[in-house]
Amino acid sequence: MITNIALIILSFILGLFIATTYHFTKKGFSHSQAFIKNLVLLTVVTCTVMMVIGNTVGRAFALIGALSIIRFRTPIKDPLDIGFVFYSIAIGMAIGVKDYKLGITACLLISLLFFIVYRINFGSSQKIDYLIKMIRSQQIDESAVERIMKKYLQEVTLVNIVRPAGKPDMEVTYMVMFKKNTPENRDGFMREMNTISGMKQLIMVNKSIDIEG
Repeated sequence: MITNIALIILSFILGLFIATTYHFTKKGFSHSQAFIKNLVLLTVVTCTVMMVIGNTVGRAFALIGALSIIRFRTPIKDPLDIGFVFYSIAIGMAIGVKDYKLGITACLLISLLFFIVYRINFGSSQKIDYLIKMIRSQQIDESAVERIMKKYLQEVTLVNIVRPAGKPDMEVTYMVMFKKNTPENRDGFMREMNTISGMKQLIMVNKSIDIEG
């Protein structure tokens, strides 16, 4: 009994460690408190399931049959979230079968490696930093817009132009990369753009943030 309680407590602690790793390395609006809590719960539940199964094959098949009637309808949009789900399950399984050394070592090492990958921004090929949307009149001073863009931006890619029928304004969207990606440069760019006659609204979105979730 005491051993079982110790296993559950240990899985809870490691689940907290996994959830903490996710919390500090997750970017974007898909960051969810409910998912963070679920990582802890998933580790503990997986550990408990492995304790219930033990070495009994019959219990394993009974569990598969019970789980087959459950339908999960919550979509996981970020592939990284799927990785953390398997991470929690794997650690829970290790603790559930009483392989403490493997569970603890794997938990610490995987989190450490992931922090390293996160810090070096591994796999990033993002060249365009920002998405800029301009609501402007069709008679805007194009030379002034071009001059300010050359002053602050290293790369500019036109995404689309929308001209509503019968309306004087148009919507122009660019993907851009700043020469110096600093708050001062971004503020200067926005400030100078807004001084152009005919500029109605200027919206800038950071493309490095995941906004799909």
